[in-house]
Amino acid sequence: MSPIHPSGPGALRLHFPQWQGASGPQTHQLMSGVDAHDSQLSYQLGPELLALISPDHDGPTAYVPVSTDTSDEALATVDGIYAREAVVRQLTDALALLREAAPASVVTFGGECSVSVAPFSYLANLYGDDLAVLWIDAHPDTGVPGQSYTGFRSMALATLAGEGDAGILAELPALVPPLKILQVGLRHWDDEGIAVKERLGIQSVGLTDTAEDSRRVVDWVAGTGASRLAIHIDLDVLDPRDFTNTAGRQTDGMRASDLVRLIGDLSAAAEIVGLTVTEHLPVELMRLSGMLRDLPI
Repeated sequence: MSPIHPSGPGALRLHFPQWQGASGPQTHQLMSGVDAHDSQLSYQLGPELLALISPDHDGPTAYVPVSTDTSDEALATVDGIYAREAVVRQLTDALALLREAAPASVVTFGGECSVSVAPFSYLANLYGDDLAVLWIDAHPDTGVPGQSYTGFRSMALATLAGEGDAGILAELPALVPPLKILQVGLRHWDDEGIAVKERLGIQSVGLTDTAEDSRRVVDWVAGTGASRLAIHIDLDVLDPRDFTNTAGRQTDGMRASDLVRLIGDLSAAAEIVGLTVTEHLPVELMRLSGMLRDLPI
């Protein structure tokens, strides 16, 4: 099998700068010196910077339109989901773009974690049982409506596995069976979503900081019988010695070199048809942006 080639035939680069899935007050608390409006929209800037510094892409590119309305009405919590109206609208827009482009593989530069729901559901519909999902994240993302945290990002993986808001589930072209999902790098075992993860039977491994740990993941993929992979990467899984512009600040994160090694090992074992990078929070640039607006330029 060959690794994913972002510029190869049939590939799509999807820009999905959704921020609404990150529930407001918690996001603001992470960003001292950034006003409330800018702290919400920081998830919009992150994906654009990822695209700017990434290798050139000669294939098709699609942009999901994302609202910048931070009014109370636009961000109303409905049925236990913060900004549910915007989340649903942007999810359906992303799915429409994917159906129109009909790609064989998708690289997504996203805001918060829920941007993987649309491309991974699309890929699950395209490849069926031949697709497995790796969710590389410090958090389980297996929350459900009704829990204390209302951001849809915390519900992304549970939604893909078929657990959550009935209206959102009805929009998805396909789900991913929990036995074909593996979480990697999970550290927040006190998260409310852990009970859902365990009830669904979603497996997990640690930080994969040795070649032996990578072998465990590769062996898991082989055990699923799937020859194709969709991989979600939340940058908060990384150790701050390597990367700090994200929500995570724990000192026991995955080293960047270990993450690259793991992806390389996986690409030799299966075809990577989906890759998402999320949760890039360029806080310093948001602070600089605020300063520039106050200068006579």
